[in-house]
Amino acid sequence: MLKTDGNVVLNSVGLEILRVSSAEKNLPYSQKGEELIVETGRFEGTLQVDYAARIPDTLAGIYRAPYDKTHIVSTHFEAAQARRMFPCVDQPDAKAEFKLTVRINRGLNAISNMPVESMKPDGEMKIVAFQRSPRMSTYLLYLGVGKFEEITSRLAGTEIIVATTPGKSRRGDFAQEEAGRAIDYFNAYFAIPYALPKIHLVAIPEFAMGAMENWGAITFRETRLLVDQTTSTRGRMQIALAIAHELAHQWFGNLVTMKWWDDIWLNESFATYMSYKALDSIHPEWRIWTNFANGAPKAETLAGALSRDCLMNTHPIQVPVNSPDEIEQIFDAISYGKGAHVLQMIEAYVGEDAFREGVRRYLTNHSYSNATGDDLWLALEQASGKPVTKIMTRWVHQPGYPILKVSTQDESLVFQQERFLLQGSFAATWPVPVIVEVNGQRKAILLENVEERMKVGSLKSLKVNPDRKCFYPTQYKGVDAAVWNSDLSPFDRWGIAFDSFILLISGRITLDQYLSTAERFEKETDPLPIQELSDQLATLWSFLPSKFTNIAKRLHQTMIDTLDKNTDENSRMLRGTIAARLAILDNNFASKLAADFDRYSEIAPDMKSAVAVAYATFTNNYDALLNAYRASGSDEDKGRFLQAMTCFTEPTLLQRTLDFSLSGEVKRQDIIGVVVGSAGNPRGKDLSWNFIKTNLQKLAELYQSTGILSGVFLSLIPMLGVGRGQEFERFFADHKMPDAEIGIKAGLEKLHAYDQLIRHLMAA
Repeated sequence: MLKTDGNVVLNSVGLEILRVSSAEKNLPYSQKGEELIVETGRFEGTLQVDYAARIPDTLAGIYRAPYDKTHIVSTHFEAAQARRMFPCVDQPDAKAEFKLTVRINRGLNAISNMPVESMKPDGEMKIVAFQRSPRMSTYLLYLGVGKFEEITSRLAGTEIIVATTPGKSRRGDFAQEEAGRAIDYFNAYFAIPYALPKIHLVAIPEFAMGAMENWGAITFRETRLLVDQTTSTRGRMQIALAIAHELAHQWFGNLVTMKWWDDIWLNESFATYMSYKALDSIHPEWRIWTNFANGAPKAETLAGALSRDCLMNTHPIQVPVNSPDEIEQIFDAISYGKGAHVLQMIEAYVGEDAFREGVRRYLTNHSYSNATGDDLWLALEQASGKPVTKIMTRWVHQPGYPILKVSTQDESLVFQQERFLLQGSFAATWPVPVIVEVNGQRKAILLENVEERMKVGSLKSLKVNPDRKCFYPTQYKGVDAAVWNSDLSPFDRWGIAFDSFILLISGRITLDQYLSTAERFEKETDPLPIQELSDQLATLWSFLPSKFTNIAKRLHQTMIDTLDKNTDENSRMLRGTIAARLAILDNNFASKLAADFDRYSEIAPDMKSAVAVAYATFTNNYDALLNAYRASGSDEDKGRFLQAMTCFTEPTLLQRTLDFSLSGEVKRQDIIGVVVGSAGNPRGKDLSWNFIKTNLQKLAELYQSTGILSGVFLSLIPMLGVGRGQEFERFFADHKMPDAEIGIKAGLEKLHAYDQLIRHLMAA
C-alpha cells in the first residue's frame, strides 16, 4: 500500500514503460533521466507499472551470464542497479518487503532471497512464487534463472544450499562447510540468530565482482566458491574469506543497512574485518591476520590501504555520494581496507569485549532498519566508556593518514605527526592511539597535537605500534638500534619493511638507506616480511630491470631456499609466488621449473602458476599455453595459463595474448587481468598502453556501471606512464571516463611520484 501527498518518483533505467495504473485507472507519467515521475497527486493505494525490457549482456542489473554455449540469468543490483530490472525507489533507506513471482520455462530453476512458496504449471512454462521477504533495500534483492544443480545441508534450522551450473555442485562441499562454520561463529558473536530460513551460495559463471551479499542468496564468481584438486592454498583461503565476508553482511548491511551510500564503507569495512576474525577462529592454522597485513585481495590489506591513501587524490572513509557513477568508484581500498584497519585500531583501543558489546547494541537497536556510522560510534562509546566518537569522527571524515616520526631528546621519546603523502607534505593532525613498548614495558598515549613527549629514561629496546594494529607508518630517527634490539614479531618486521619502501618512494630516505634495511631481511624466515620484500623488488624491477635484476635475483633465491625449509601453509603458498618471480629473473631457474610443464596435472596446486610462468619465459611457446588454456575445465587453471601468457619475453607473443583477451574465448571478468599482467612485464608496457588506447571504448562497454576501470586505471597508469606523464595527462583529458574518473586522477598523481622516484634511482 502506497501513501503520498505528491507525485510518485521511481528509478528506472533501460525499461520501456507501457502503462502506469491504479485500480484499473491509467495515470499520466514521464521519464526524466533515471526518474519515472508518476502524476498521482495525493494518493493512497496500489500502483501498478507495466513495462518491457530485454535482458542485456552486461555485468550489472539483470544480465545473461554465459557458459558452455548457453547462459543463466542473474542479477547484481549493488549499488543502484535494481532500477535496470524494475521501476523502484532504488536507494538503501527505502526498505520494503518483496513478494517475487516469476514465469519461466519448465526445464529451468529459479532462485531468490526467500524459499519457494509455490510452483504451478502454466502450459510450457511454470509460475514460481517466493515467500515474502523481510524489510530490506532494493540492492539486496536477487533473482537467478537457469539450470541449477544444488547440494543442501542444515545448521540450526538454516538450510545452506550451494547452487551451480550443471556438473559442478560436487565442487561446493568446501564452501558449504565453511559457510556452516561462519554462520555458527556469527550467530554467537552477534548474539542474533541468522534471520532467514535459508542461505543460497550461488556460483555465477560471469560476474564482475568477487561476490555479492544479496540477503539469503549470495552470488560468487565460480573461482570464489568452488574447490577441486586444482585449487591452491591461497585459493581456498580467498574462498573462505569471501564466504565469511558476505555472511557477515547478512547482519551488518542486510539486517542493519546504512542510510545512504556515503556510509557504504561501514558495510564493507566491517564485513572485511569480521571475515578475518571469523577465519582466525575457524582456521587458526592459516594465520589469516598475516593476509590482512599483506595478501589478497589487495584492497582489504593494510599494505593496499596505506598505498592508496597516501595521495592527495584520495577520499575520506566516509565520502559524499551524489551519483551512481561515484558509488561504484568508492568500492575501493579506502572503503574496504582503510575502514577495516581503522576498526581494528579502535578495537585495539577499546578492547575486544567492549567492541563486541558495542556491535551487539548497534545491531539490536537498528534491526530491519537503517543506521549511520555515528550510531555505531555511540554504541561502542557506551560499551567502552572511551571517546570513540571523537576519534572515529576525525579518522572517518579526514582523508589521508599521519606518519609518526619517533626520536629521542633528554631521555624522552618525541612523537611528531604530519600527513603522509607520496609527494610533498601537508600539516594535519589526527587523534592517534600510540602504543609503545619501551624496554619490554607497554605504554599508551593519545597523540592529538603535532608533538607529544613520553619520559622513558635509558632506551634499550623500542617498539611503536606493536603488531601494526594502528593505521599509520613510522619513521625512526636515531633510535634504530633500540628498534632492532626489540623482540620484533613478524608483523613488526613486516611494518619496518613496508615503511622503508614508502619512505623511499616519497623521497624521505635514499636508495642506500632502503637497501640497507632490505639486506636485514636476507635471513628472514617468516613468509609475511618475505612477501613484502618480494613485492617491493618486483615493483622496482618492473621499472628498472637493468638496475634491480641482480639484487632481486639474489634475494629471491635466498627466499626460495628459506621457504623450502618451512612446512607451514603460508610458506607453501608463498613459495609458488616467489618461484614464479625468480623464473622471470633467472633463466637457469626457469629452465629447471619449465621441465615440469609436461606433467602439469600432477604438480601441487601452489606451484602450478610458477611452472606455467617458467614455461612461458623459457620456451616462448605460445601455442602450447593457448592449447592448455582451451583444454582446461578449471577456471583457476585457465587463470594461471593467462597469467603465464603475459610473461613471454617475445613482444609479438605478448601482443597475441592481448589480442586473444578480446577474442570472445576469455571471460569478461578475466580480460583486465591480462592487461594488468602484460603491463607489469617490462617488454609489454608499450604494447599494453597501445592496447588500452585502441580498445578504450570496448573496455568501457565491457565494464559499464561496475566501477572496475577506476581501480584498474589507478594501477595501470603508474605502471605504464613513467617518463611520459604529459602524454598520459593529455590522453585522459581528451578521453573522459566518468565512471573511472577517481582512479584516473589518483593514477596520474601516483605516476608523477613514480617519475620522481625513477629519476632519483637512476641518479643513485
